[in-house]
Amino acid sequence: MRRILSLTLAVYIALSGTVYAHAAGYNPDMYKGAVTFSDSLYETGETVSEARVTFDYARGEQQAPDNIPEIGCRAAYIADPVSGKVFYEKNAHEKMYPASTTKILTALLVLENCEADDIVTVSRRAVEMRPDGYTSANLQPGERLSVYTLLQALLIPSANEAAYALAEHVSGSVAAFADLCNARAAQLGCETLHFVNPNGVHDDNHYCSAYDLYLIARECRKYDVFNEIVRTREFTVPATDVYPHSDRVYKNTNELISPRSGYYRAYCTGIKTGHTKPAGECLVSSSSNENLDLICVVMGGRITGGVNERFSDTVKLFDYVYDNYSYSRIADRSRPVAEFSIDNAVKDTPVLYAVLLTDIMSVAPQGTNADNVITRVSLPDEFKAPIEKNQVLGTVTYRVDGLIYTTNIVAGNEVIKKPYWLYNSLVSLGLILVIIMIAAAVKKQKSAAHRAR
Repeated sequence: MRRILSLTLAVYIALSGTVYAHAAGYNPDMYKGAVTFSDSLYETGETVSEARVTFDYARGEQQAPDNIPEIGCRAAYIADPVSGKVFYEKNAHEKMYPASTTKILTALLVLENCEADDIVTVSRRAVEMRPDGYTSANLQPGERLSVYTLLQALLIPSANEAAYALAEHVSGSVAAFADLCNARAAQLGCETLHFVNPNGVHDDNHYCSAYDLYLIARECRKYDVFNEIVRTREFTVPATDVYPHSDRVYKNTNELISPRSGYYRAYCTGIKTGHTKPAGECLVSSSSNENLDLICVVMGGRITGGVNERFSDTVKLFDYVYDNYSYSRIADRSRPVAEFSIDNAVKDTPVLYAVLLTDIMSVAPQGTNADNVITRVSLPDEFKAPIEKNQVLGTVTYRVDGLIYTTNIVAGNEVIKKPYWLYNSLVSLGLILVIIMIAAAVKKQKSAAHRAR
């Protein structure tokens, strides 16, 4: 399956035709990697100024290491959001209950439709809709809070009334917001998802897959505000006119970012926990280490013997990937792909160097080198001057552990054609010399035969 990674797309059109705007701090190029991926290459003969690279993912060519971890969660998915390369999956497309990981889609829609400093009035309905036993940030009816503060309440202590308040602010009602969630999820490519509320309060008709949550998290991570909030360890809801008693301080429920936790990993950058009895223990998480970003989703975990599988399984999966994979340079623009002698070139430029316009880095198993990369070069057998610098000569394809990159080969130098009269004169002189040499050889042969008599 071809995956086109377009770097210029900044506006998303939902199935309903809705245009999703983007707040400040949105970075559509978050996962562009080191090169620009395109859906086509340049034509041979064009003179170009920048590289194009097409990308495919042939998962069947991917080699699995021997030490794949065993996990207890019922579903899991971990992948590189740059290439889409999948390192592990378990029931990743099965219908599961997401619990509070639902809130990352709520956050996405808020970021696409609001500014962080917009003011929201928390309604009585938003507060009273929260069922007993579900988490809260003790928000009060009538409080006027910024979108940013409500997003903090939504994503850090997982406040369910914050989700209702934001849903009403964006769509007017929870039902309308749920419709928006489903339309946006479909546009992102979610295959299973159907939501009926903005927070994951259990409903048999509220479900998605681990893969769906991966896609949503990948989009959320393009927002600086989102990334800032989900890695925050503690936040404060300030006292207000409605609730003047004291500030309300809450800690992040994600133990992967808490240095006091045994699950702590310094490379973890978020994202969101979830739990209900039907859903089990859930976690959507992200990490960045040695230039390799990951998004991991686990769902349907248990707590046994004091071990919470949503954290322990995630740590296993992160460590497994970082222990076995890294980014490697598979194409080096400083080294010529090939060299050609050009017969009709002037003596100052007799050689054509075929080069690349970009390096290509690829996530691959540790220790990957040129011997592990399948390279296919497509170039003509010979070239004729004149040739301009950066003129497209052909293509090269690199295949490494399921990832396939193709880019143009270009001229690394200008090759100047000999003047026509000089070229013809040299050719004529060469022919004359050949004729003279042949005649001399024939004459010598006749003389030898004559003496032999």
